[in-house]
Amino acid sequence: MPMLLRKHPLITFIAVVIALLLTWGFWPQPIMVEAKPATRAPLTITIEEEGRTRVIDRYVIAAPVDGVTCRVQLDVGDPVEQGQQLLSITPMASQVLDPRSRAQARAKVEAAESALRATEEKARAAAAAEQLASKELARLTPLLQQGAISKETFDKTQTSASTTRANKRSADFSVEVASYELEAARSVLEYSSESDLDNPELVAVHSPINGRILKVDHECAGPVRTGEPLLEVGDPSALEVEVDVLSADAVKVKPGMRVLFDRWGGEGVLEGRVRIVEPVGFTKVSALGGRGAAGTDHLRLHLLCRPMATPG
Repeated sequence: MPMLLRKHPLITFIAVVIALLLTWGFWPQPIMVEAKPATRAPLTITIEEEGRTRVIDRYVIAAPVDGVTCRVQLDVGDPVEQGQQLLSITPMASQVLDPRSRAQARAKVEAAESALRATEEKARAAAAAEQLASKELARLTPLLQQGAISKETFDKTQTSASTTRANKRSADFSVEVASYELEAARSVLEYSSESDLDNPELVAVHSPINGRILKVDHECAGPVRTGEPLLEVGDPSALEVEVDVLSADAVKVKPGMRVLFDRWGGEGVLEGRVRIVEPVGFTKVSALGGRGAAGTDHLRLHLLCRPMATPG
């Protein structure tokens, strides 16, 4: 070794330095750690999914009659009160009759008037017969008590009085029917012209609740059919959130569980509760697309949400 130092001092020095560096590099050194005492706490398992908000109770207001609606002066988001008139509908006008149909309608009116006069005459005849039978019955009643007539004769007179009384009532009903038929014939002739367009009878459509306008189906004036949707109202203060969850996760969710909503567009966190888990699932196609894309079973949750104070 001394001879090697004398012959090759530089190589020996380099070898010693490398040995020292290797020894220093592989020498164990202490590591800085952060230590805390162990405590017991509940384990929280979360299921994170995106949802859609919607109004719980939505009321679709449909047209009650066929007609023409006026222009809707309300916009989406406008507040409405229960019983407030939202719009009005002008019922369809009667069809204007051509000359031939008008002549037929006028002839029906005259026929109804004649039928009414005929039934009135029959009613007067029935009234006269009923009056005569009543007088005959009143005249024979004391004679029966005196024994001047037989019981059979009195019974025939009493039956005749009852029959004429029933005929009078039937004649009176016939007069009422004839008068109604005359009124119907006159209405066809009167309300089938342009005169009924001067003062049209409007049908008002009112709001069923206190809330806001959510949707306007018919903004401009135009014809509508019975049952056709016109507006949609609801109460935005009562919201729910629809969330589609994988079936494997949805079976772990129960109604009443606590839900937290974040990244909803405002500050703080919203707290809610699971209201219902729909018992029927559906298959949602994978976002990968393609003919062979696999579907995944989902269940839908309905969650009620309300504001929660931000933790301080």
